[in-house]
Amino acid sequence: MSDGPRRQPPISQPGGPLRRMVPGPPQRAEPTTCLVVGWDRRPASTVALRYAVDLAHRLTAHIHVVHIVDLDDMPIDPDAPDWGEQMLATVTGEAAEARALLDGLAASWTYHGGRGDPAHLLSLVADTYSAIAVVIGSPRGGLMSFIDTVMGQSVSHRLIGERHTPLLLVPADTAVIAR
Repeated sequence: MSDGPRRQPPISQPGGPLRRMVPGPPQRAEPTTCLVVGWDRRPASTVALRYAVDLAHRLTAHIHVVHIVDLDDMPIDPDAPDWGEQMLATVTGEAAEARALLDGLAASWTYHGGRGDPAHLLSLVADTYSAIAVVIGSPRGGLMSFIDTVMGQSVSHRLIGERHTPLLLVPADTAVIAR
């Protein structure tokens, strides 16, 4: 069974919630399943992506990396004349970082990027490709994490409570075996 992007309906398209899609290299092994990974440049997210890459090696899984653009991606000065270029450079740099981790996979991968509600977009990709799990990094902790939970904005809590795809929450200090 292939869950690769070439045989699935497109969810990344102009005007859609995930506007950017970068397909990975041709697959070297036929994927047997797929995983969805939430990605940003935070350390917990990097560990989650590395963990998903290791898991994909073991399962011969296709990985769908989903990067939801948020305030952390935006340049500090909204009035800067090169604000758009700064934003594009940040988002492109994050995609390159993720691709560097993904290029070693025997199975295929796809990088999705866009704006919107993170829990909804992760679930959308998981449902579209019948993923066996959504993999995300652990919450950042502290006061902001508590407020996100209380206000119903915690991605992990929303994925647990509202969705039917299993969630794999990877702690930031998880040791990942390099392959």
